[in-house]
Amino acid sequence: MARIHLIDGEKGGVGKSLFARVMVQYAIDKKLEHSLVDADMTNQDVKRFYPTAVDAEFSEALNKGNKADIIFELARNKPVIVNLPANVFPLVQNWIKKGRLLEVADKYGVDVCKWFVCDGGFESIDLFYQSMNLYKDTMLHVFVRNHGKTDDWSFLDGDAAYKGLKNKYKNTLQIIDFPLLYPGDRYFIDSKKFRFDAPDIEKTMPIMSQQRLSTFLEDSERAIENTHLWAKDKQPKKKDAIKQHS
Repeated sequence: MARIHLIDGEKGGVGKSLFARVMVQYAIDKKLEHSLVDADMTNQDVKRFYPTAVDAEFSEALNKGNKADIIFELARNKPVIVNLPANVFPLVQNWIKKGRLLEVADKYGVDVCKWFVCDGGFESIDLFYQSMNLYKDTMLHVFVRNHGKTDDWSFLDGDAAYKGLKNKYKNTLQIIDFPLLYPGDRYFIDSKKFRFDAPDIEKTMPIMSQQRLSTFLEDSERAIENTHLWAKDKQPKKKDAIKQHS
């Protein structure tokens, strides 16, 4: 059936919405069927560029407890990309736990992958550790090292917790690098509300900026491609599917 791709990072400013936009562009470029959900109701950075995105909300309010359920309903038919807001971990966990999402998803041939975008700071890395230690091998995780925030990640090589998670969850944890997009180049496309495939980029953006943007997209999409989490033959189709993916 399909997979729910949660674009997370918990903190604000780690590059989550940019990564979500790149993943949407990847699906478009590869002609992959997908749905897009923007759950950041206060700052819909992704929906601004992709207006057809569906709204979803994680909330403690009694009258909004089911506002995120649309994510699962969409995932019954096709993969879903979900742009999560910052500081939403407790609400997402509550939605998953009270709705027994992982059990229900398994029953209906759906699984959940969290793409955790990290800026390299202690708090950001610790939040990733918390997510891994909570869900263990019941949820796929991709640790997205944002080189636009930290260009040298070698400091993690000697971190015992990092090495421990990599060794323990070899079948459910992957690590990718998200390349730098020059701030000036991003400002140009964002200020004009250009999608990455907007024809006007070629007409109005300086040539060297176009080349850097092209390289950024190629490197980003290659990193996503190499996880094989969008490959049609790697999508969950039956019970216990999550245990079959690496």
